[in-house]
Amino acid sequence: MNVIPRIQKSALGMCRRNLGISAVLAQKGQATDPIQKLFLQKLKEYDQKAKASPGKLVDSNPQIEREFKTEMDRIAKIYGGGANVDMTKFPNFNFTDPVVDPINQQAPK
Repeated sequence: MNVIPRIQKSALGMCRRNLGISAVLAQKGQATDPIQKLFLQKLKEYDQKAKASPGKLVDSNPQIEREFKTEMDRIAKIYGGGANVDMTKFPNFNFTDPVVDPINQQAPK
């Protein structure tokens, strides 16, 4: 009966995985790598800039704003957007069932 060794082996594997995962979760709030620290710092800076100018592009200049408007107008023209069309809303599809001629329900004798 080699059931017990298999159970021991699987239990040992689960313990190793849980220990490995708990070590990562213990370091959750701390950046250990300098690149990771820099990345988190840049994310926080971007978040502050985005909150300072809601609804606009972050770190944009007039040229970028013009290019953005040109592209949005082009997309609206291609996909049927207009002055009062909300391009962020999912479109409504209305499908109607075709009219079918009635079929004789009685089987021939």
